[in-house]
This record gives sequence, structure tokens and C-alpha cells, in this order.
Amino acid sequence: MADDDAEDAELRSVALKNAESILSARRRAEEALLVTKEALEKKTQELEEQREWFQVSLSSIGDAVITTDVNGAITFLNPVAERMTGSSSRAAAGQPLEQVFRIINELTRAPVINPIRLVLRDGNTVGLANHTALVSNDGTETPIDDTAAPIRDAHGRLIGAVMVFHDVTVRRRVELALRQESETLELLNETGTAIAAQLNLQTLLPSVTDAATKLSAAEFGAFCDNVIVRRADANSLHTRSRAAREAFEQLGLPRNTPIFNPTFRGERVVRLADITRDPDYASSAANAGAPTLIRSYLAVPVISRSSEVIGGLFFGHSQPNMFSARTERLILGVAAQAAVAIDNARLYEGAQAQIARREQAEAALRETDRRKDEFLATLAHELRNPLAPIRQAALISKMPSATEAQKRWSHDVISRQVQHMSLLLDDLLDVSRITRGTLQLRKQATELASVIDAAVETARPTLDAKRHHFTVDLCPEQTYFSADPMRIAQILSNLLTNAAKYTDPEGTIRLVARRSTDSVTIQVIDNGIGIADEALPRIFQMFSQVAATHDRSDGGLGIGLALAKGLIELHGGRIEAKSAGLGQGSEFTVSLPIGALGMPLGSGDPIRTGPRAAPKRRVLIADDNRDSAESLAMLLRMEGHEVMVVHDGPAALQAVVGFDPQFALLDIGMPGMSGYEVARKLRESLPASPLRLVAVTGWGQHSDKARARSSGFDHHFTKPVEPERLMQLLDAPIT
Repeated sequence: MADDDAEDAELRSVALKNAESILSARRRAEEALLVTKEALEKKTQELEEQREWFQVSLSSIGDAVITTDVNGAITFLNPVAERMTGSSSRAAAGQPLEQVFRIINELTRAPVINPIRLVLRDGNTVGLANHTALVSNDGTETPIDDTAAPIRDAHGRLIGAVMVFHDVTVRRRVELALRQESETLELLNETGTAIAAQLNLQTLLPSVTDAATKLSAAEFGAFCDNVIVRRADANSLHTRSRAAREAFEQLGLPRNTPIFNPTFRGERVVRLADITRDPDYASSAANAGAPTLIRSYLAVPVISRSSEVIGGLFFGHSQPNMFSARTERLILGVAAQAAVAIDNARLYEGAQAQIARREQAEAALRETDRRKDEFLATLAHELRNPLAPIRQAALISKMPSATEAQKRWSHDVISRQVQHMSLLLDDLLDVSRITRGTLQLRKQATELASVIDAAVETARPTLDAKRHHFTVDLCPEQTYFSADPMRIAQILSNLLTNAAKYTDPEGTIRLVARRSTDSVTIQVIDNGIGIADEALPRIFQMFSQVAATHDRSDGGLGIGLALAKGLIELHGGRIEAKSAGLGQGSEFTVSLPIGALGMPLGSGDPIRTGPRAAPKRRVLIADDNRDSAESLAMLLRMEGHEVMVVHDGPAALQAVVGFDPQFALLDIGMPGMSGYEVARKLRESLPASPLRLVAVTGWGQHSDKARARSSGFDHHFTKPVEPERLMQLLDAPIT
């Protein structure tokens, strides 16, 4: 029993010790827990203070901040983020990030992956690409830049993410403005370079219009010349850009109306926010009822360096308020460049035209010089040809053994060849008179048949020499027209002679004459060698001869057709040449107006054909060329006149006193005293004398004739003198 008590006492003692130990451990544990609790509370307080400090810090910065947990649920938005997203931090807490932070691509409008998701996925810091826009709760879009980074604990474990972003609207505007300015400067540079390089108005004006339309961002653009066309109030639409011509013309071509006047007068730039509200536009009759295709309107005059208003640049847009002051300044710059370029292009075109004219003139001079050389060579040939038979015939007539028949033949040869030379010289003089406008026509009522007969008679020897088959087809009715019969006969004989020359022997030549209501038409048609196409345009030019036919013709100076054309045009008519080509024959057509008929044919001075029955005259001949003087004296003596011959001026004055002539035929270029001086002295010393002074000279220009009249001469004959004309003068009554 005692043992049991002892055992119980020991057990109680052990239990007591254990209890004390447990109580002591509990006390220690409670003390440790208290310390830990205090430490935890302290730590919690510190963390809370740090969190508050962090949030205050994030709230105080200028950028927007969003934090999330490791699952992407929002834990915090600073005030900037709240304002930009349109969500409060409290309301957004715990919501998925995409509920609050929605972003898209500005250009494609497609959704963009949230950078926090990339951070939570990969654990790396990321940033958004350019052109990202944040879409707020109310739909407002804000361009942003952002950066997202991971949040880790002390052990490096990922516990969330933070994103910092900010509004880049201002920066984007600046970037856009800089980009636009750069593009504008580049376009201006390209425009200036392109405009400066253009010297062709046809390509310059479209380039100017296109460049200016791009710079102004207009929907319609046009350049209009300040040139009045067709209607007195319209200007020409030269070129346009970005719109069909028809669309622009619906506005009505720019006209001299109040809305356009400032531009076409170069007074000022016109810039209207809304043209439909402008009273000048509304009151313009040209625009009444026109569809409203433009609202914004800009017009800039283009003025040259010489202050000429070249035209205007016109721009339009279907929306109002599209053209700013900056746009106006840009277009003014383009207009200034355009004006300089247009001036340069005009100068260049003028220079090119002048060069072309000079080259044409030089080519024409070279061609004229070439034809002149050919003409001079031909003239020398034509003048030498008669000299040979004249010299030979003169030798034959002087030979003692020559028979009377041979002498007559020699005289006929000399007469024909002298007449041929005289005709050559007459043609030259006639061409010169036509060129100087001094040739006078002696128009009268001319019968068509008579003048054709005269022409055929002149050309008959040439026609017969080649045995041509020649026919005349004359209108049946008697036809009169107003013309110089001698000149018309000269023209027709020229055409017939040409046809005979350029047609092979036994060829066919026809002359056809017809009358219409107001004109006479005469055609000379042959089956000769024809005229090449390239030769037709110059066939009536001076010295013109078809080179390929020189060996087929009987010569000539190349002035016959030019003379014919001049004479016909003096009559108010025209001449045309046709040919199907070489070997195809030729056709010359003369058209002459009938005109106002004058005196009937035959009412003029009669032509003497029978023996003379005229008074004898005392005639003084003064010429230093003895052969000329003596041969003329012999001719006049054979006609029954009394003739005295002297060979210088002083002798002529003395002869007038002693011989008392009725006519004095004075050469001009005499030794001792010229014919002009002799005539003046005679008129001064014998003012009442009936003496008729006649200048007989090789000088036959208009100025020579005028000088002869002023010196006292009554008449002027150009050597060689036609004997018939001289005889008619001597036959005329002396008054």
C-alpha cells in the first residue's frame, strides 16, 4: 500500500513537472506568438505604409499606371489611368485587364494583344508597337505609348505585372505636321525642279496644275489662260487636274465676272471657305442654276515678270473650309515659279521659232542664190546664143561673094536674133517692174479670140518647128473682157511656147478657152514631159526650172512662168499648174475676171500695117555709141525723116541751135554732158520751143523715168527701142 502511495506520489510529481514544463513551454510559445504577432503587425503596417506610399507615388506621376495580379486581374489604376480608360480603380479592381484596357491598331483598326498578357506569359518586359490607340469606355480613342514589366516577390516569384502608358496625341500631331511639312517641302522642291526643267508649254502647264492641286489637297484644279476666246467674256480652260474636263466645265468656264475678275486682272488672291455663300458667286448669271460641285474655292493669279497676267490657278473642294492661309502661301509660291517658267518657255519657244524662221530664211536664201547662179548661167547662155548667128550673119553680109539672097537671109537672121535678145531683156524688165509694183496695165475691152490669135501667131514658129499637133477650142460666142491685150497675149504665148519646148516632136498641145458668168478660163494642155510632184510648188518662182528637163527644153531664163503669174495677178486673176507626174503631160489654167468693160476693141490707136503716109520730121540723135546712133539714123532716113547725128552733150546743144529739130533723141550717158543736163539746159534756154525731147537709154527703172521727166524729157524709151513705137511717136501731131 505504501508502495502504491509512493508510486502515486512519484507519478504526481512527474505529472506536476510535466505540467509545469508544458505551462512553461506554453508561456514561451505565447510569448513567442506575441512577439511574432507584434512583428507581423509591424510588418503588415510597414507593408501597408509601403503600399500607400507606392500608390501615392504612382498616383502622383504624370503617366498612366495599371497593376494586375498574376492572373491579369486589375489591382490598381492611378488617376491618369482612370481618366484615360474611363474606369475608377475601385470599380476596376478584380476585373480582367481587357475589360478596362482595350487597345487597337490606328491604321488597321484591328485589336492588339495586351502587353501585360505578354509579360505574364513570358515574364519579360515589353512595349507596344507604334500606331496603338486606347479605346476608353465612352469610345474615345487616344494614341499611346506604353511599357509593361513583371512584379516579383523577394524570392523572385512572378506575382503580377505593371504597365505604364501615356497620351502621345501632341507628339503624333507634331510628327504628322513634320511629316506633312517634309512632304510639302519635297513636293515643292520636285515642283520647282520639274517646272524649271520644262520649256514646252504643252507639258509645263499640266505639270504646274498637277503639282499645285496636290499641294492644295484640292479635288478640282485648273489653269486658265487669260486669253479671250470666241465669246468676249470667256477665258480658255487650258489644263485641269483630278477631275474630268466635263465636270469642271459644269461650273462654267472662268469668265470676266465679279468672282473671277480679281484673278484675271491680277488684283489679288481669292480664298473662300464656302463659295456658295459668296454674294458675287450667287449673283453671277453664269452660275445661275449650276450644280454645286465645289464649296471651298481658291484662285491665284499667275503674273509674269513684265506684270502681264498670264492666267490663273483655280482650285475647288466639295467640302467647306479646306484651304488655309498656309495653302494660299504655298500656291502663291507655285504661281510665282510657274510665271517664271512660262516666261522662260515663251522665250524658248520664241527663240526656237526665230531659229526656225532664220533657218528657213537661210535655206530660202541658199535656194535663191542657187537659182540665181543657175539663172545667171542660163542668161549668159541665152545671150551668147544669138550673138553667134548675128556675128556670122554680119560676116556673110559683108563678104564680096555674098549673093543678094544670102544677104537677105543674113539680115533675117540678125533681125530674129535681135528680137529674141530684146524679148529676153523685156521679160527681165517686166519681172523687175512687177516686183517693184511699177508695171502699169493698159486695160481695155479685149476680145478673147483676137488675143488668142495674137498669142498663137507669136508661138507658131516654135510649134511648127517641132511639128506639134496643135488645136484651139474656143467658146462659140464672142467674148470681151477687161484686160491689157498685149500682156494677155504675152502670157498665153509664153505658155504655148513652154508647152512646145517641153513636149517631144509631133506631140499634142491644146488651147481651150471658156467663159462663165464673171470670168474667162484659158487652158494650155500638153502631153509632154510633165512636172514632178516636188517641183509643182515652186514652178511659178523666179529662176525656177525643172532640173530634170534642161536637156529636153530649148532653153530659157526660168522667169517666164513667174512673169505670167505676176501679170495675171495684176489683172486680178490666177494661174494654176497641174501634172500627173513626169511623162504625164502638163496643164496650165488661167482664170481672168471679165471686169468692167472699157472701150470697144479697135477704138484705141490704130496699128499701122500698110505704107506710111506720115509727115517728115527733123530728128536730132545724140548718142556716144556710134553704131547705135548711125543705124537708128539710117532707119529714120529710110522712113523719109531728116536726121542729124552727134556723139556728145555739148554738140547736141549746138545742133539744136543750128538744126532746129522737132524731135531730139538723147542718150543719157554721154561724155561731156549727160542727157539729163542737156535736157535741162534746153528747157531753160528754149522754154517756149515745141521741141520734143525723147530719152533713149539702157536705164529703164521707174526712178530713171521719173528723173527724165523732172529733167524736161517728154518721153522715155528703153533700149533696144521698138521701131514701131518710135515711128508712132514721130507720126503723132506736135502740139
